[in-house]
Amino acid sequence: MKKRHAPRTSGKKLPAFVSRQVATSQRYFLDLLPDRSQSLAVACGGYEHVRKDYVISRKDFPYFCIEFVCAGKGKVWFGESAAAGQSHEALPIHAGTLFAYGPGTPHRIETDSRQLLRKHYVDFVGRQVGARLRRMGLTAGSVMRVSHPDEVREIFDLMLRCGSPPSAHSETLCTQLLGVLLAKVKQRIMPEEAVDDRAFRSYEQFRRILVDRCVEWQSIEAACAVAKISPEYACRLFVRFGEDSPYQLLTRQRMSLAADWLAHEQVLVREAARRLGYPDQYQFSRAFKRVFGIAPAEFRRGHRIATRPSG
Repeated sequence: MKKRHAPRTSGKKLPAFVSRQVATSQRYFLDLLPDRSQSLAVACGGYEHVRKDYVISRKDFPYFCIEFVCAGKGKVWFGESAAAGQSHEALPIHAGTLFAYGPGTPHRIETDSRQLLRKHYVDFVGRQVGARLRRMGLTAGSVMRVSHPDEVREIFDLMLRCGSPPSAHSETLCTQLLGVLLAKVKQRIMPEEAVDDRAFRSYEQFRRILVDRCVEWQSIEAACAVAKISPEYACRLFVRFGEDSPYQLLTRQRMSLAADWLAHEQVLVREAARRLGYPDQYQFSRAFKRVFGIAPAEFRRGHRIATRPSG
């Protein structure tokens, strides 16, 4: 999904709890006085690329909040001494981490001035929120890391698109997406004892190479050579931090790209096979059918018929 850089947001009409120390931001406001008897209700949310002077210090907050760091570094403090920003209580935050706070949770957030934070957030209420967050291990005043951070960011991006500009359906859509977000976070949270920074960085780097350059790779070995790791080590990383094998991820990514070509560019099957480096379209067709359960020619015909103007 492409990154969007929203225009600078004026702070004149923003609620008092919203930061003005941002370079760019995009926000949505649904209902700042939501019905707290609902099981789940989104009040507001957004995206912030902060300035060097970004420091947030609050003794309280009106909602539960989850913040997700998609780039940069910083620190967060929780508890009564949070306003003082005492260094021995600081918890590091960086790309791929989530942190949560809520009513009655004093907190302080600072950015690293050399690697400015870029983060998403969502503010919400509901009678089930406390118990649901506890079951996830993401209680107010905690910092957690997630695997597959792109999946989490995509949900935040979708919430932002559904909430801004607001429509009659924004509240329903954002609240439903919040439920999806909580389920995704629960799926991807990494227990602290399982986190090995060095190994996890290697996993993320190799996964990004597979995804971003999937057209180039006819084998995992070729990608491993570029990443300077062995295929055996790559497989161990995926067992530890992922759900699929490297081969499964690469095949799925390549076939998803092919499906997009077939559906939206209406390329021929043999052309899709050629673009992906298959020696013939029959090998490509077998791989496509293993992923989607349908032959690429049939997929292409079905999409062409579905999009053909009526009348």
